[in-house]
Amino acid sequence: MQKTEKKNTGEEVDISFNKILQSIKTNAKYLLQKWWILTIALVIGVGLGWGYCFLKGTTYTANCTFTVQGQSASSSLLSSALSLASSLGISSKSGGPSSYDNNFFANLMQSRRIVKETLLQEDTIFKKKDILVNHYINIYELDEDWEGLSYEGFRFKNKNLKKLTRLEDSILTTIYDLILDENLSVEFNVDNPFNSAKFVSSNYELSKHFLKKLLNNTSSYYLREMYSLNTNNFSLAEKRVDSLANAIRDLDVKVARLKDNSNNMVRQSGYVDLNAAIRDQSLLNIQYSSAVNNFEIAKVSLLSQTPILDIIDDPNFSTDTNVPMVILVSIASGIFVLFLTAIGLIVFKFIKSTAEQDVV
Repeated sequence: MQKTEKKNTGEEVDISFNKILQSIKTNAKYLLQKWWILTIALVIGVGLGWGYCFLKGTTYTANCTFTVQGQSASSSLLSSALSLASSLGISSKSGGPSSYDNNFFANLMQSRRIVKETLLQEDTIFKKKDILVNHYINIYELDEDWEGLSYEGFRFKNKNLKKLTRLEDSILTTIYDLILDENLSVEFNVDNPFNSAKFVSSNYELSKHFLKKLLNNTSSYYLREMYSLNTNNFSLAEKRVDSLANAIRDLDVKVARLKDNSNNMVRQSGYVDLNAAIRDQSLLNIQYSSAVNNFEIAKVSLLSQTPILDIIDDPNFSTDTNVPMVILVSIASGIFVLFLTAIGLIVFKFIKSTAEQDVV
């Protein structure tokens, strides 16, 4: 009984393989009969691939790699400042804030303010000097999407972010979103000491100039913004030093005059005003020395906290040209469409034969 069952199982397997082979042969003959449909599908696929390459065109990718170097006592600039402060009897602590790291600048580079300020800067593209946002509108023909609208043919005139009109700010925000979605990408990796940024566009000069200016704006952010926060403190300290210097100068004149008047004086009571003036002069000198020390410490401390954006790869020397591989893309697209059409014909044949069997 067992041998008979094994024999039957082997026959069933042979029958199953025969059915599969027969089905493959049948489908192959059916597809050969529909050769004209497959040919049309192949031509359409090749055309779609060529059309994609044509529409995409040549793109240019500006690349940059940067890292953040915190100021420390080992840097030559800060070391000189600390040495000068030390020679003047000023002590200070070095070291920079840990918050200004690669992650901070990677996010800062994509921030709304930095990107918008970059778009409002001037540069020459197509031998025409204009702000970058107007170049961006011309290159991507955004004004074609504005046809029939109230701002058709719109161009930016203000170069100051704080002086933008509501319409300018609204359009600039839309372009900012487009740039983040289509053009700009910034990569930050905790395990990587460097950040990388890319700007892809259909114009070589736009890619190179935009990313370069974006880097400059990002690197100068601390000096432009954070340093300005300390301007009031510096100005108050400087005014204090100046006022003390003027007071000392007036007191020196007073002391000199009193000494002249007391040259031939015999009575000791005549020296009371002179002694008081000399005492005030000594106190003012101490206050002036302390004020100068505090002012210099504030400047050296700010210098020690200033991060430096170290650019490894400059966009001026690392902008790549990306030409689509028309032949490869067209062939791949044609094969893909041909495969989908063949699958569709086989499914259609199966559904049709099933429906005919149900009718019978």
